[in-house]
Amino acid sequence: MLPKVKRVPLPVQVFPQKWQTVIFRNYGLVSTDKIAKTLACDEETVKKEASRLGLGEVVYDEKWEKRGFITLVRNNWYLLDYEQLMTLLAFDEARLEFVLYKEDFLDVKLGFFKPECPKIVYSPLTEDEKKKTETLAKEIEKYLPKSTRPFSFFVDGEETEIQTGDGGDTIRLVHGYLTPCGDALVEDDETYLPEGLLREYQKQGINGLWMHGLLSALSPYPFDPTLSELYPLRRKNLQKLVDRCAKYGIKIYLYFNEPRFLPVEKIGKYAHLQGTVWQGKACLCFEKEEVREYLYTAMKDLFTGVKGLGGVITITMSENPTHCNWMRYDDTENYCRCPVCKDLPAYRSAVAVNNVIAKALRDSDGEAKVLAYLWGWSSYMGWKQEETQKAIQLLDKDIIAVCVSECQLQIEKGGVGCEIIDYSISCPGPSEVTKFMFKTAQEAGLRCVAKIQTNNSWENSSVPYLPVYDLVLKHLKNLNENGVNEYMLTWTLGGYPSPMLNMVAEYSKNPASFDMEKWYAKQYGKEGVKTHEAVRYFCEGFEEYPFNIAKLYFGPHTLGPANLWSLQAEEKRSTMVCFAFDDYETWLGAYPYEVYISQYEKLLSAWEKGLKILSETEDSPLLKELKICAEVAYIHFKADYLQTKFSYYKREKGKYREEMLGLIREERKITERLIGLQASEPTIGFETSNHYFYNERNLVEKLLETYLLESKLS
Repeated sequence: MLPKVKRVPLPVQVFPQKWQTVIFRNYGLVSTDKIAKTLACDEETVKKEASRLGLGEVVYDEKWEKRGFITLVRNNWYLLDYEQLMTLLAFDEARLEFVLYKEDFLDVKLGFFKPECPKIVYSPLTEDEKKKTETLAKEIEKYLPKSTRPFSFFVDGEETEIQTGDGGDTIRLVHGYLTPCGDALVEDDETYLPEGLLREYQKQGINGLWMHGLLSALSPYPFDPTLSELYPLRRKNLQKLVDRCAKYGIKIYLYFNEPRFLPVEKIGKYAHLQGTVWQGKACLCFEKEEVREYLYTAMKDLFTGVKGLGGVITITMSENPTHCNWMRYDDTENYCRCPVCKDLPAYRSAVAVNNVIAKALRDSDGEAKVLAYLWGWSSYMGWKQEETQKAIQLLDKDIIAVCVSECQLQIEKGGVGCEIIDYSISCPGPSEVTKFMFKTAQEAGLRCVAKIQTNNSWENSSVPYLPVYDLVLKHLKNLNENGVNEYMLTWTLGGYPSPMLNMVAEYSKNPASFDMEKWYAKQYGKEGVKTHEAVRYFCEGFEEYPFNIAKLYFGPHTLGPANLWSLQAEEKRSTMVCFAFDDYETWLGAYPYEVYISQYEKLLSAWEKGLKILSETEDSPLLKELKICAEVAYIHFKADYLQTKFSYYKREKGKYREEMLGLIREERKITERLIGLQASEPTIGFETSNHYFYNERNLVEKLLETYLLESKLS
């Protein structure tokens, strides 16, 4: 079922006709015939009108439809209705539903609903509209890059010999920078893990890659056999991927959230296995032997059938309904209501799932490991400390405990206290809660891995890495003091093969002898000292980041200058790592407005000092990359700062008219700069679970909007 349609205010258009917006956002990204069909006109009309808009030299790039469809969905979500959106993308309803619900919660990122959009049909422009379009086209031709390189990743150096070897036993695990979050194993793995990327991972010391797995798609599934029809194909592709990565000393780990729910309407003859029902999803009660037997058999069959897998990463307390106690909040509807296990402690099923999987992998006669991701094994999910302790002690001794380093880390910024759940680079862990989990696991004889963010996080995910090496090193040292020197280094974001990963690998080899100054010299040569000086300022500034979970997910920093502004109240809530509207109160979280702005001013001031030092250095390829990342990160931070102030000021436009005009001009300046930076570096704005947060077309549209806003205020 597609998200419900809801009537909300739609964005103001910068073009005279809405169909021009459709063409501007999609021409060259979607084939002309699909655009024509969407607008009920012919292809020649589309080409003519695209040329009128200054897009005459744009060449169609099929990669957008194949590898950037999430960007296309997002760019048209507030523009086209369902029917026209599916026509544009050549999706049927089943395909659109899959993309929305299976591509890393895209439906959540879009706001859980579809805006009601009127049908858009082509009609000829009036003479007045032609004149306005001509004026806009001049601006478009002025700002639109003559060439861009989207998706041009890791295509150089393919002739280099493979350096075969063992990646070592100390786990350094990332999510593939390009690995899809949907059904990757029906795709050609060389498109998302090309040889050039694998070479870079080996070079940077990575020995494990994780990717999403769904057991019903990889092994026979008795409860709904239609879900496993393609499992032989997926296994064949998985074996090929495992074998390719093995040449580089890299193992593949599958991230499992099992056993998955069944829709209530499909449970049929398995109704006796039904446990908690939540939003039409029936959990399979893990107290039932039939469910445990399924999990054991399916896992053993998979790891017997695919040779050389590194193992599985399990999550047992999460957003996806699995066993009956998968999510437990005593004061909400998310509570176990299964008649069999509603009175049992939540940790019982979580432990049982992990132990069944551990036995299955052990019995498959391989060397695969179970990494139990203990996210949610804390008071955040309603667990008492003694329950966490008991659960860890009951885990199979072959299991490796993976703990979120910042779990419930208490912080203070600008006099305001907050609690971190995860995804922090600006505030190095581990927390007291995590230290307790490490200690408990170590005393129980379990190996420990720290889940951290390394290259980037939701603090700023539009750059491949944030050059804050010293903050990450501080985190590594803190972990080492707690006896932990193995890492799950990323979530879906952060998998770029950067020098940051190299630093982690070098440190983990011998923490006691690691010399940071020598490392900078090795990476940046004669500019190592100045680079380190600049990075110290970046770290100083980033420590002032006004961290809170609402800001992380709903703030303007993710899309940065690509967020469209409005002079009118938008009456919409910002959405997770996607649209930021004008409800700045949401992303302020616990911070008063003045404190939030003050913290950003401290961050920006320090970052500017670092950028100035870098401007005085001589470029090498690696230093040029760092400079781009540093400047783009600054632009995104600045965009957050500007949009927050704009949203605040516009509540009293009469009072703050001059201030708003100043903000619009500043926004225009950083947007123009970002266009050039993204054109020169295709990693900018890309994150694998969101594809491109923005492209040059979004940024040019924002520039046009700034002129419109300025004219209305002047």
